[in-house]
This record gives sequence, structure tokens and C-alpha cells, in this order.
Amino acid sequence: MTAGHAHHGHSHDHASMDWELLTHRKAVRAVWISTAWLGATAALQLAIVALSHSVGLFADALHNIGDVAGTTSLWVALRLSRRAASDEFSYGWRRAEDLAGLFIVVAIAVSAVLAGWESITALLGGARGVTNVGLALAAALLGVVGNEAAALYRIRVGRQIGSVALVADGQHARTDGLTSVGAAIGIIGVWLGFPLADPLAGLGITAAIVWIGLRTGREVLRRAMDAVEPSLLPRIREVVGGVDGVQDLHNVRARYLGRGLAVQLSAEVDPDLPLRTAHDLAEKIRHRIVHEFPQIVAVDIHLDPAGVDGAHDETAHHFGVGHRHP
Repeated sequence: MTAGHAHHGHSHDHASMDWELLTHRKAVRAVWISTAWLGATAALQLAIVALSHSVGLFADALHNIGDVAGTTSLWVALRLSRRAASDEFSYGWRRAEDLAGLFIVVAIAVSAVLAGWESITALLGGARGVTNVGLALAAALLGVVGNEAAALYRIRVGRQIGSVALVADGQHARTDGLTSVGAAIGIIGVWLGFPLADPLAGLGITAAIVWIGLRTGREVLRRAMDAVEPSLLPRIREVVGGVDGVQDLHNVRARYLGRGLAVQLSAEVDPDLPLRTAHDLAEKIRHRIVHEFPQIVAVDIHLDPAGVDGAHDETAHHFGVGHRHP
């Protein structure tokens, strides 16, 4: 027996919808506030580039502009994630956020390549001619502050609402902040009479960007492969196991759909339960899960007759060794 509908007209459906709407609003607000801040930072840096002729500062401003472009893609994904389910996209467009996370990882990789290329080119080409050094240094430090503020804000909100894409975008902003640090170190080096300090610092920053990109990419790819926190499934088993009438559990699975969480499980119950009673038991299980995990967007429950051997013999031969039976 399968009780597979995700919602059943219960007031907690509204709680789940409220959670989705609230997290969506928080995500959009985080995107726009941080994007506006970084856009203003990049515009001011470009204005100072015209006065200082600092190539490092120019590269830093370009990285900030790239971050704004990446965040814009996240905003598009947030809009797409609100689209309703259809026959073609039966789970809706929630995973658009995860695709945006992949795009942001690519943007981090591009930043690393550009930073490395510019550093090597500077090493081979000699010293940079920087004028208005104090002004250029102030602009580079502004980039550090602006990017770190945007990074902290996005990462904090992303972790609060479970958006891996927003966390990844925050990590991307942090890489641009490292680029600003590199620009500042280079300008100070030129100021002190060490022109090679700029490209050498750039190479160090490139390595840091690669490290952050690998760490961020790992989280995004884990989400794309339907990985969940190691503590999640044991917690679901604990919650469902406490429901009266559930004798055993198996095939407990979960996956994220953007910020939402979909759960699937099989519960063994008394084989002699009437259909209506079994259905009500499935609803109790769903109710308990929704109470404990507000990010739930779908719960599929399969009821098995406890103590009955061969309950799935009819379809078992369709599944390979090690495959979890639905």
C-alpha cells in the first residue's frame, strides 16, 4: 500500500508553504542587497582605476562585476524555482537553484584562471605603473570589505534557508575579496619599491581561489548527486519509529529539491488493518515528519504488511542486486 500524496488538506500544508515563501523572500532579499552593494563597489573601483591606472585594481573590479553577473543568474534561478509543477516537470522547477550553484562554481573556476593568467603575465612583463597609490589602495581595501560583507550575508542566509546555491554565491564573493587582498598587497609592494610583490601575491591568491572553488564545488556536486546530511536519515527513522502502529522501517530516502526536502520511506504495519485505518496511519507518519522538518515539500510513504514474506515477489525480479525496492 502506498500513501504517496504529498499533502492532504491539513493546516501544516500551509506551514510548509509559509516556510517556502519566507525562505524565497529571504533569498531574493539577500541576492538584491548584496548585489547592489557589490555593484556600487565595482563602480567606485572602476572610477579610481581611471585615476590610478592600476591593472590589479582593474582586475579586481572586473571580478566584482563577474560576481554581480553570477548573482543575477541566481536571482533568475530563484524566480524559476517558484514555477508550479506540470506534466513535464512533475517536481516543479525547484532544482533551478542547484543549477545556479553549478554555474557559480564555474564562475569561481574562471576567476582562478583569470587571476593566475594576470599574475603570470605581470611576472613576465615587469612592474606595474601605478599612480595615486593611496587612492588605489583605499579602493582595493574597499573591495575587501565589500566582498566579505556580501559573502558573510549570503552564506548566513543561505545556511539558514538551506540554499546551497546562495552559499556557493557567498563563497564566490569571498574569492573576489581575496582578489582585492591581492590587489592591495600588490599596490603596497609597488609603493615600497618591490614591483614583483604584486604578481607573486596574485599567484598566492589564485591558489586560495582554487581551494575555495574545490570546497564549494564539492558541496554543490554533493547536492546535485542527492547527498544529504549524514544525520538526516537517522533522525527521520527516529521520528517515524515513534509513531504508534509502525512496526519497522526500511528504504528511508531523502533528497533536496532546491531548498525543499523530499522524503520517501516504507513502513511495516499490521497486515490486517482496514484500508481507511492504514491510510490514517500513513497520514500520522506524514504529519510527524512535517512537524519535525519544515522544509518538507513531498513525502511518499509505502506501507508493507509486517511479518509477511514475499510481499514484493511480483516485482522483485525487475530490480538488480543492491537496488532498493520502492
